[in-house]
Amino acid sequence: MQMTSAALLCAAAMLPALAHATTTIPDPTDAAASVPAASVPSAFEGYQPYRDGEGPTWQQLNQTVMGTTGMAGMKQKQPAASTPAKNIEPGTTHSHNEGAK
Repeated sequence: MQMTSAALLCAAAMLPALAHATTTIPDPTDAAASVPAASVPSAFEGYQPYRDGEGPTWQQLNQTVMGTTGMAGMKQKQPAASTPAKNIEPGTTHSHNEGAK
């Protein structure tokens, strides 16, 4: 118990010395008060603008697209039609199941 009391008495004796060591904050209502300089780095420090790479212009792209149509796949040749009915000889019968005699 005596150790605790001695420690508290020492801390109380040192308190006024510690209070003078702190910096005083100037009165915010005093217009003549000195203000420490603030150094704030710029948000644009190290900024590099975007550079678009070399490429075709929109006019060149339009010319390329104008040469093709969206329906190019629709112009494929149709398969040849089956044998027309006029080539069948009169008097013959044709059936789909001729191979199963």
